[in-house]
Amino acid sequence: MSAIKIITNTSSLVATRLWLENIKFDLPFQLSLHAESAAVKAEKQSDECVIMQSLSEGKGDFAIVEAHLLSYPLNDRLDVFALVAKELFINESEANYLTNYLVVVGLKGRNDLKRQFSRYDVRAKWGRVVLAGFGPGDYGLVTRKAENNLQNADIIFYDDLIDQEYLQKFSAEKVYVGKRKGQHKFDQNKINDLMYHAALKGKWVVRIKGGDPLIFGRGAEEYHYLKSRLIESEIIPGISSAFAAAASAVIPLTERSLSSSVALLSGHDLNKLRIPKADTLVFYMGASQQQALASKIIDEGWHENTPVGIVHNASNPEQQIYRGTLADLKEKSSNLPSPSIIIVGKTARQYQQNPDKWLYTGVSVNDWEKDENIVHTPLITLANTVINESLISKIENLNQYNRIIFKSRFSVQYFFDTLFKLGLDVRALGDIEINCLGKSTSEALKNKGLLVQPFSQEETSLAMLKKYKELGVKNEKIIIPGTDQIKSVLRDGLIAIGNQVDILQVYQKNRNHSIVKQNIEQFKGVIFTSPQEVEIFRDVYGNIPSELQIKTIGTRTRAAVTQKRSFNLVEAKS
Repeated sequence: MSAIKIITNTSSLVATRLWLENIKFDLPFQLSLHAESAAVKAEKQSDECVIMQSLSEGKGDFAIVEAHLLSYPLNDRLDVFALVAKELFINESEANYLTNYLVVVGLKGRNDLKRQFSRYDVRAKWGRVVLAGFGPGDYGLVTRKAENNLQNADIIFYDDLIDQEYLQKFSAEKVYVGKRKGQHKFDQNKINDLMYHAALKGKWVVRIKGGDPLIFGRGAEEYHYLKSRLIESEIIPGISSAFAAAASAVIPLTERSLSSSVALLSGHDLNKLRIPKADTLVFYMGASQQQALASKIIDEGWHENTPVGIVHNASNPEQQIYRGTLADLKEKSSNLPSPSIIIVGKTARQYQQNPDKWLYTGVSVNDWEKDENIVHTPLITLANTVINESLISKIENLNQYNRIIFKSRFSVQYFFDTLFKLGLDVRALGDIEINCLGKSTSEALKNKGLLVQPFSQEETSLAMLKKYKELGVKNEKIIIPGTDQIKSVLRDGLIAIGNQVDILQVYQKNRNHSIVKQNIEQFKGVIFTSPQEVEIFRDVYGNIPSELQIKTIGTRTRAAVTQKRSFNLVEAKS
């Protein structure tokens, strides 16, 4: 029988030899001493990390090292066979410290070796810790697995929002460790320490937490604290208060065509808050600053008419529900205190049996000044134009132009993307006069450090052209960043009054290959922002139903709609 190969290091060698002798290890073994190489020293890796790597590569049968130096988390291929005392007997006062133990680690699946050490594993006398979610407050929503653990528990650590009357039916010792804002009873280190020492005494510990342990809780922190100290630990999920609030107020967090993404956010610190690109926003811990939160969301680009739902004490008898818009909340708080969940998005709108829905086919629905119930189904997508010699030449010779005109926020975005890719910045515009069409384009330029007011009050190319004529703009060399579709009322008009105009193709419009086909009979009307959308719509739906109201942005888009028959056209503002 070949000898068992045991890997250790210098600091653990003496204790390992002594321990193996004391337990009379009954298999032939070879003790291999890991020597730290110059490469390991250069990479500043610990002996223990390198030993575990060697073990995972099959260079030994198991390893014995100082327990307090064991790397965490352990390699997925490895398992802790046992935690053993350096000496067969240690004082109870010393038993709390990993410095008095060795840890035996081997490859998963080597149960033959693991059995050799099971009788020496001190963890057999230790307890376990279960981190369980209580849910939103209604104990009818507590999972069966969480309740089974509460029934078997020796000690329960509980925080706020836990129904204490419900806990009374369990025989375990109850310890309150609540940490409400401004009323902290225990700090997190103390809570961790209490659970750890309770487990060391052999107790079955349940840490019951409101909602779900891993959603705006310290569940992961507590779990890793315990696991790194070799305490058997488990996380049992709970129903988050966000899901309970959504169910109570009947606000779907996702809904076909309205919301395909949800973001869970903390409203506790608005200075650190960054609003992600999601269809539905769910805020925890934002009840104390609702007006400031609404202002923050609007400032980040959300329309002030976006619906808001707030649910206080979700799923509980004292539950209260508020509905309004971001504008409403910005003007006046709902006055619903903590704990409250704030849900922002189209799905938070009060249910209507037959709402007047509009289908918006453009790229960004935020460009639309809307009061209606908008369903966004983009028919096109945008992408950078491939940088070629012609594009490079125009960018590098921008100083030859008298004027640059930005017609959309996309032209700003892709123009500056291209500029930066070519190693240039805003200084490349030099003394060129900058004009823009519309408020959203003006705002996009502002974000690039350029204060440019919309050139005309009316946000159309025809209005801009009319003003250029009134100002007598001619004999100028003008460049217009835009798409690869070069037909342009503005370009043609500027050329007609005596200017040289180049289109700088910085982005292109492509057909959306993931179009969600809607039941068009359920819509009041459709909003088109480009001729290409009209063409794709006809391809997808066969035709434009004559009973639909149509809103268009731009004269060319209007012409594309009416070229085959007349429609009920409604004036649109972009």
